[in-house]
Amino acid sequence: MSPFVDSWRILFFVAVQLAIAVVNLRAVPRLQRFRLGAGQPRVSVLVPARNEEPNVTACLSSLAAQRYPNFEVLVLDDHSTDATRAAIEKVNGDGVRIVAARPLPPGWNGKPWACQQLAAVASGELLFFTDADTVHHPETLARAVAALQTTGADLLTALTGVRMKTVGELLTVPFPLWSILTLLPVPVAYALRKSGAFVAGNGKFLLFRRQCYEAIGGHAATRTHAAEDMEIARLAKKAGFCWRLVNATGMVSARLYQGWSEAREGFAKNYFALFNYRLLVALFVWSWLMLITWHPLVTVVATLAKGDLRGPGVAALGTIGLTSVLWMLVVRATGMPKRICFFYVAIITASSYIGLISIVRTIAGRTNWKGRTLVRQRVRFP
Repeated sequence: MSPFVDSWRILFFVAVQLAIAVVNLRAVPRLQRFRLGAGQPRVSVLVPARNEEPNVTACLSSLAAQRYPNFEVLVLDDHSTDATRAAIEKVNGDGVRIVAARPLPPGWNGKPWACQQLAAVASGELLFFTDADTVHHPETLARAVAALQTTGADLLTALTGVRMKTVGELLTVPFPLWSILTLLPVPVAYALRKSGAFVAGNGKFLLFRRQCYEAIGGHAATRTHAAEDMEIARLAKKAGFCWRLVNATGMVSARLYQGWSEAREGFAKNYFALFNYRLLVALFVWSWLMLITWHPLVTVVATLAKGDLRGPGVAALGTIGLTSVLWMLVVRATGMPKRICFFYVAIITASSYIGLISIVRTIAGRTNWKGRTLVRQRVRFP
């Protein structure tokens, strides 16, 4: 295949990405647009917390302050080794109830086990799972229920906002939001009602109808999966339940990780899991992302060195331009800092590197998170 063909094919792919992003911006409504109707079903807000001392108090306070008339907040301290329990107790009784954690059974990862325990004692008709590092606008719950009712969803998930304070976070945290908005054609995902290939799930925002959650086996069905949020969304969709995605970046936010090291460890835990542990698929995707990011830059430099930008150079310049527009659209839709548009090459490179780490650690059975070794997974080749 000639460089000329390569450059134009890459340009075509990025143009398709841009088209997906434009369509998704219309297909994924902002949570703020929904208004609560007459129905006010009881909602159980469920918060698993392990080693979340710096975050959990703000999270629970924001949840206890929700402007919704019929809800409970349950939090489970998942055997934290820091002062998470003391932080939780600061808001205990102020609309928040602590659930006693049972020991982690063999064959379970910690997060699914914590979520399963919370669901078992929840009283709500709706189950809203969120993480202990999130902060919620006072109307998050009311708007989420309204969105569920309006769309007829059985499972509502959302894009949530991110806060980044270090260069390491700027190089890693934007990638998941970018990938959903530019690689997941949401209208196609809705049309393919039982396809598990076209779906996304965000553990910081999972609102279930109880019958849906119980029908798919709850978090017990994801007990060994590192990306349990993605897996439970996949299971719900494959079972024929209605899955919908909204943009909650203006109402829910979190500082996912604090610095490069923590971000690397966190994403390495689940990047391979996002591909359902399919080795060839994961290797192809990360290699392709590196190719479409670096090939245009190398081509432009090479053609400039020859003094002739015609052919491959034109296609490469077009690709760089469309990629820049793509990142600007994502930044505008999610409220991320505008400066990350200048770092997109580093972001894709860093994420691909972490993806490779994730693959190696999974194969070696050395995936760890918050002091626990995750259940070893069977790697699939096709």
